[in-house]
Amino acid sequence: MALANVCLADGVVVKVSPVAQYGDPVRISSNIRNECALPEAQAAASLKGLEEAGISAEAAPEDQLKQSGYYLKLRLENVVSMGNAFIGHHKSVSMIAKLYKNGKLVDTFTGSRDSMGGIMGGFKGSCSVLERCTQTLGKYLASWVKGKLDA
Repeated sequence: MALANVCLADGVVVKVSPVAQYGDPVRISSNIRNECALPEAQAAASLKGLEEAGISAEAAPEDQLKQSGYYLKLRLENVVSMGNAFIGHHKSVSMIAKLYKNGKLVDTFTGSRDSMGGIMGGFKGSCSVLERCTQTLGKYLASWVKGKLDA
């Protein structure tokens, strides 16, 4: 049985934005911005997804984007939070990630995840449902990055 956390290439470390900034904060409802820590949650979920995919990754400030190696710049494009635990959730998180190598853009990932709360959704708060969306997006992103590093 193969180990899941084997690094793809010796010494390759993907540096990742420490937070996924909102592309246009005005588009995001103030209650989401004020109550949910989604920029930090998306960065953490992306790092976790990369690690689970066997890709060495670490948070690094954006000024390292132009240095040698890989850098993944994260951005949350849109977040929707409608409904609640009583009437049902309708949540969505959309993100863009740009993968750079040696300061040059390699490719751009766009992804979105919707959720209605899942099993026991009636017992979950809006922020926790949105954070579950970020976790799934982190897995989608990791799969995409793995394909780019293998190429």
